[in-house]
Formats: sequence, structure tokens, C-alpha cells
Amino acid sequence: MYRTLDDGIELVADDGQARVRLRVPQRPFADEFVDFLVELQDSGLNAATGVRTIEGDGLPSWTRILADSYTGWDGERSWESLERDARIYARHDGRGHVTLRFVIRGPRACDEAAWEASVSVNLDAGEDMRGFAQEIEVLAR
Repeated sequence: MYRTLDDGIELVADDGQARVRLRVPQRPFADEFVDFLVELQDSGLNAATGVRTIEGDGLPSWTRILADSYTGWDGERSWESLERDARIYARHDGRGHVTLRFVIRGPRACDEAAWEASVSVNLDAGEDMRGFAQEIEVLAR
């Protein structure tokens, strides 16, 4: 399930424990860079990192393609941010649901010693994915 927040988007796992928030989008230099905060929560896990993208690094089109593929696809599809501090993996179960696994790294994602955290949430392949894709387009503006 996803919902719109005043300052972003929240996705909640079916059990209500795992949560992903994409928040506080801003253009720090009044150009094509869009920064936002990614927060992950689960039982015993609280992690957050700032993510820098160039116009969303293709995230809006990637989520739109997932939403348009509501009947399913084989394997895993993925998206990665400019500085490799955020990744999203998507799998379709063939029965109308998409599992999104959000992975964040910090404080310097390219450093081998960087920490990594991940949370998975499920969305309905149809309406939920379409709504999520629309919210991502708003976030990346």
C-alpha cells in the first residue's frame, strides 16, 4: 500500500511493519538536480540517507514502465540513483502483485565499508503501481 504524505510518499508492507518513505524533495541548486530523503523502517531497523538525482535519474519513467506492465514480466527489474546510494528492485509475481525492494547505502555509497539496509513492500500491479508512478513523477519535479 502507498499513501501521499505532505512532504513525499510512504509505502507500507502488508504486515504494517516495514515502511519506505521518499520525502522532502528539493532542488538545491535550482537546476536539474533533485535531492530527496529515503527512510526505511522495519522491525529493529531505522535507516535513512539523502539521495541526489538528475531529474530523478529516470525513476519516473522506470516506475511508469512498471505500472504499464501490470500483466507481469519475467525476472527482476532495477533502478539505481546517480551516486549509487539508492536502488530499487522490482519483481512481478504473475498474479497481480509487485514486490519492490528498496536498498540504501551510506554514508558514501561507493565505499566498500558503507552500510546497507533494505526493506521490501508489495503493491497491487494495477492501480497501486499507477498511483505510485504518478507520485514519483511529482517527487522528481
